[in-house]
Order: sequence, then C-alpha cells, then structure tokens
Amino acid sequence: MDKQDNLEEIVDKHYKRLHQLNTTTIFIKGKHNLKDDLYKMRNEVLQISCGIDNTRKILEQMKKQNTDLKELLSLIEILNKRILHQKENVPQELIQGYQNADKLKCIQNQISPVITKSITKTINSAHKLIEQNISANMYNSGIEQEIIKDCKRTLFNELEVYPTILFISTEEFNNVPKYMIGRQTLETINSLITDINNTLITKYTILSLGKAAAQKRGEINLYLQYKKQEFDIKKEKGYLYFFTAEDYYRHTKKKMDKTKLNLIIVLRHCKRLRECRTNNELRYVIIN
Repeated sequence: MDKQDNLEEIVDKHYKRLHQLNTTTIFIKGKHNLKDDLYKMRNEVLQISCGIDNTRKILEQMKKQNTDLKELLSLIEILNKRILHQKENVPQELIQGYQNADKLKCIQNQISPVITKSITKTINSAHKLIEQNISANMYNSGIEQEIIKDCKRTLFNELEVYPTILFISTEEFNNVPKYMIGRQTLETINSLITDINNTLITKYTILSLGKAAAQKRGEINLYLQYKKQEFDIKKEKGYLYFFTAEDYYRHTKKKMDKTKLNLIIVLRHCKRLRECRTNNELRYVIIN
C-alpha cells in the first residue's frame, strides 16, 4: 500500500513538473509577444499614473478656488446687505436732488433745439421778435416784461429752475392722522408727488419757451392758456407756481380721482401745496 502511495506521489510530482516545463516552454516561445504586451501595459500604467497626478492637481486647484469662492460669497452677502440698507434708508435730500437734476436735464433737452436756431439769428431779428410779441399781447402792462424774459431765455439759454414738491418722509407720514391716510402707503403718496412734479416741469417748460418757440412746436394754444392763467392769478395773489386737475390729466394721462383727491388733502396737511380758486377754477399752488 505504501509503495502504491509513493508511486502516485511520484507521478503527481512529475505531472506538475511537466506542467511547469510546458508553461515555461510556452512563455519562452512567446517571449517577444509577452515583452510587447508588457511594454504596452507599462505605458498604460504610466499614463494612468500621470492622469491620477493631474487629477490630484486639479482637485487641489478646485479646493483652493472653492475656498476663494466662499470668501467672495461672504463679501457679496455683506455688500448685498449694505446695498439693501442703503436702498431702504436713502435720504430724502438725495432723492429730491436727483429728481431736480433729472428734470433740469429734461428741460435742457426740450429747449436746446430752439436755442440752436435762435442763436443763429441777428440781434436786430431778436429786437423785432420782442416788438412783435409786445404788440401781439393785449392782456396788461406786465406782458412786455414776460415776453422780453422769454426771448432772452430762448436766445441766451437762461434756464429757470422751477420749485417742485419735496417727497414725504417716513416721519411725516407717521404723523399724518389715520383718517386722512386710510390704507394708502408712503410709496403711493410719493408716486403722486412724482406725477405732480412731472406736470409742473412740463407746464413751465412750455412757458419758458416763449411765444415764438411755442408757435414752432405747435403748442401755442397751450402756451397762451397757461399765460392767461398766470395773469389771472397774478392780479389777485401775486406770482405763484400752480397746476390744475386738467394740467395733471393732460401731462400724465391720469385722472384726478377720489383717491388722489384724498392724497391731495394729505399734501395740504404736510404743507406741500394749498388750494386757490380763481375765476371758478380750482388751482393747486405749490408752497415754497
């Protein structure tokens, strides 16, 4: 029995040895192909290794960029809070100054074409224009000075800065009685003030043109109407800046409805304007 086991072990050993020799023979015969495959594998491993190194570098850059972006986001959030704070707490003086500057620019843009044409005329033509305007108006003795002023303004760009209504501040709004203000907001009141200021600018821009310039622009009828209103109120109250409900509708295309009339009461309470009735016509006079 022992001899049989020993014989099997010897056969197994020889079989394993033959298998190893066979494998070695195969490798030796195909050593060139194996060498090429190993080179390819080595190159692929090197490429993968380089790719991993590049990926690590990119990740490091992304980490650094992420840190920088977090800092930038923090700064942007701080800046955004400051901007919101400034937006909610803009001084009324700055708003009014910006509004006045914008209106002055609007006036200059409207008058500049007229000025360019008028400067090309001679002084003699200017005197003739003044004489024609004086002879054409028959209202009263004060018309002559108004016409001369209009001509000078047209020829020499003597712009007038007309008074406008200041916006209502938060403090003033809080002091208005509740029965006056109702459910209206501060933004609604200041929006009405903006429309009124635009109406005043448009109206007095037309008046500043003078009769000849208004004729050229096709606004002579409106100019004469405004002049007559001025002379009527000047006789009784002195020179005042004012507008009517008709003026408001003409220049804003918005009617003076019940809500706006209630807001007018608030503006009267805040000393922004007052009412004046002349020749059965209600006029809203600006309080300087």
